[in-house]
Amino acid sequence: MILLTSPRHAKTPYPQRIAMLRKLIPAALLCVLLAVPAARAQDEEESGSLRDRIKGVSGKLYLKSGRLELTLLPLTSISLNDAFYQKLGGGLQLAYHFSDAWALGLTGTYSLNLDSGNANYYGRQAEDIPYAGKRNFLFSLEGMWAPLYGKISVAAEWTLHYDTYILLGLGGIGGDQTGGDLSFGVAGTVGLGARLFFLDWLALRLEFRDYLLFNDKVSYDKTEKTDVQNQLMINIGLSFFVLDADPEE
Repeated sequence: MILLTSPRHAKTPYPQRIAMLRKLIPAALLCVLLAVPAARAQDEEESGSLRDRIKGVSGKLYLKSGRLELTLLPLTSISLNDAFYQKLGGGLQLAYHFSDAWALGLTGTYSLNLDSGNANYYGRQAEDIPYAGKRNFLFSLEGMWAPLYGKISVAAEWTLHYDTYILLGLGGIGGDQTGGDLSFGVAGTVGLGARLFFLDWLALRLEFRDYLLFNDKVSYDKTEKTDVQNQLMINIGLSFFVLDADPEE
């Protein structure tokens, strides 16, 4: 009878295994040391391409000094705090910029008075609601101060420029009195605004205004009195700049 046996693999002696590990560990460390500079070079290449895409911009790209600004409000003058009549109107704004920070402006808007539904809530007729809510004309002469100018990077592809300003002025209001008569009052105005520039001659303009009506006449139940009220408005318009800007100092 013949017995077949498979040969057994001899175990590697312990001292030989230690010697093999001593050879493998330096080799592994060498591979790691070679891989680190390659990864760092790849990161620097990627960051360099990102720096090339994001262009550094210094100074003001869009100058306003010496320029005339015409702003169109196409039915984008909207009231914010009307209990009886929501106002939706349009108008024009004109401003001359003496410098990049200071300007003198003129604003005029005409608004439609839309019944909010509260006029008949207590069974009153719309024509009996006090005139304080029926305002059609708003106009003012204001000074503007723009202390802040900034830039926004969008998706590392575009740089948008903007400025913010404060305005203070004096003007008036006009509207339909009960019975169809016109009435006018004096108003001061304060507000905050911002411009977002798309081109050298084109910008989006956003304003929040508060008209302080000092002698707004209110007629109700055949009684007329003077009241001080606030008319909050938001204006959204497109600004067009004409004339050449003064050179930057």
